[in-house]
Amino acid sequence: MNGKRNDMKHNTLIFLLGFFMLQFACSPDFEPVDYGHDACAHCRMTIMDKRYAAELITPKGKAYKFDDAICMLQYMSANQVSPDSRLLIADHSDATHPFIDARKAIYLHNPSFKTPMNGNYAAFASEKAAVPLKDNLEQKLLHWEDLTRINP
Repeated sequence: MNGKRNDMKHNTLIFLLGFFMLQFACSPDFEPVDYGHDACAHCRMTIMDKRYAAELITPKGKAYKFDDAICMLQYMSANQVSPDSRLLIADHSDATHPFIDARKAIYLHNPSFKTPMNGNYAAFASEKAAVPLKDNLEQKLLHWEDLTRINP
């Protein structure tokens, strides 16, 4: 009887370890863009400009890369995208252009932002980072919800 109990504990432990390992293996992680090589998932143009790149990561961890916010919005409009997907976009104000949460980013729209698909939106990690350009360009600050209301 004691042997069955130990086997049951052992099997439960193996199951739990396997379950948690599978959970971590499927976590939606950022996949760096290989500029000059990766193609936009929507328009198929080669992603070149680090200032405007974007990425959508599904809950299962599949990454879709885009050359700008407009392509990501068009892709989302044309495809069934889980609301739990991660949306990331390059921070225009940081010279290294790290990816930030697109839903929390602040956006400016101006023709001076020469984006690949002519959407002319630039993303910023905070209002503080966007305000100098906002004032200079005489533009208002936008949020992700504002971008989703446009018809790309």
